[in-house]
Amino acid sequence: MLNRILLFFSVLVFPYYGQSQNYTVHRQHKVYIGLSGGMNFSKAHVTKDYSLLVGTPQSPENPGEKSYEKLFKNSGSQVGLYLSFSFTKKFSIVFQPAFQTSSFNYRTAYSWTDTVNSSNFSMEMMHQQKLSWVNLPLLVRWDFTMNQFSPYIQAGIFTSFRNHAKKTIFYDYTIDKSVDKKAADRTQEADLTQHINKANFGISAGAGLTFFANYFAISLESNFRYGFRSIVNDKNRYADHTGFSVQYLDVMDQLKLMNLDIQLSIMFPIDNSISLGILRKRRH
Repeated sequence: MLNRILLFFSVLVFPYYGQSQNYTVHRQHKVYIGLSGGMNFSKAHVTKDYSLLVGTPQSPENPGEKSYEKLFKNSGSQVGLYLSFSFTKKFSIVFQPAFQTSSFNYRTAYSWTDTVNSSNFSMEMMHQQKLSWVNLPLLVRWDFTMNQFSPYIQAGIFTSFRNHAKKTIFYDYTIDKSVDKKAADRTQEADLTQHINKANFGISAGAGLTFFANYFAISLESNFRYGFRSIVNDKNRYADHTGFSVQYLDVMDQLKLMNLDIQLSIMFPIDNSISLGILRKRRH
């Protein structure tokens, strides 16, 4: 997915690269509207551990302890609108409402011995959570140049509202610190929505590169987001809405989510003048 975004950006802007040194961009007091889309990666920041089992001195490790997947193992996507207004030649405000899906995964393992029947049992599970949100980020943007190829930085705040959440558990019977999702058994997808808080808010910051043509602009950017509010609903933590708590000894930790968004935006200037052109011939 990321390779496709980079390739699409290159194909669109490369034919204009040779001519870009002849023009500057006139974007002061301009309104832009467009579309954005891309991919994202998530990482869980655990603030408090929870478990259905309690360890004993005989336990080889803490039962129920979760091992969370790293950032680039948890992927999702987003699509939305792009709206901006340029106050000056380099300073603008950006609003990017989007519908986003994200995910985070953690691994658990259990083993015990039935002393009555003299038998052993082991199970290792990969818990996959998929969440969908409506995100409303409001950012201030600073462009470093007035050239057609303009790098920029941006930062601001965001609010997000939960849409839906679901969960699947992949499992096998060998504890080797990995679960192959393609080969492992799996549960049916269960509704996790009531376990997730309805809203969140936090900060967002990132950087990107925009190419300005005469009647449109294309941006490739990456933004980091951190939600201040905890994700899991504490009141419903031990409620078995998924049906997984008893059978799979599953209870979620309390956590916050960090996201890395990578996306492509295509924008068009909106103006009351007859000509919408945003390029000016460079004076030599």
